[in-house]
Amino acid sequence: MIEHPEYNQEAEQAINILLSSHNEKSDGPGFEGPQLAIVTCMDYRINLRLPKNFAFVLRTGGANTLPIEPYLAFSVARTGIHAVAIIGHTDCAMQHPNPYVVEQLPASTDVKRDYRSQIASLAILDAPEYTRREAKRLAERLGLPVIPLLYHVEDHKITRL
Repeated sequence: MIEHPEYNQEAEQAINILLSSHNEKSDGPGFEGPQLAIVTCMDYRINLRLPKNFAFVLRTGGANTLPIEPYLAFSVARTGIHAVAIIGHTDCAMQHPNPYVVEQLPASTDVKRDYRSQIASLAILDAPEYTRREAKRLAERLGLPVIPLLYHVEDHKITRL
């Protein structure tokens, strides 16, 4: 069970549904509305298997919620979701991003300079540790449980952190 003042059985059930539907490829019934908000990385290797209408899924580099936190707060408040899952992953390029990859863009030198600076500032370093820390920060800000999980790109399984 997750330790959080607002953590409840609904949050635990939603996480269990996420883990079983993804890891065990179980086909549960669809849902009338979202039970969970999920934040994960935009990496193309992350393919979540979820029941129909089960979750909002927001994707951002490194599962970094800072750029998308207002969207997350809006979706949670609007739908009454009781928990958030933040899913980091192994072999994440945002752990130590190379900001100079933007040199491949046909953009202007000024734009590329801006992107390099922004990319460097978004580095997450250690993905599991970042995911745990970000879950704690978000739980304090949103006032509801945020459960840290890790997607293993090697076998496409999700585990709790």
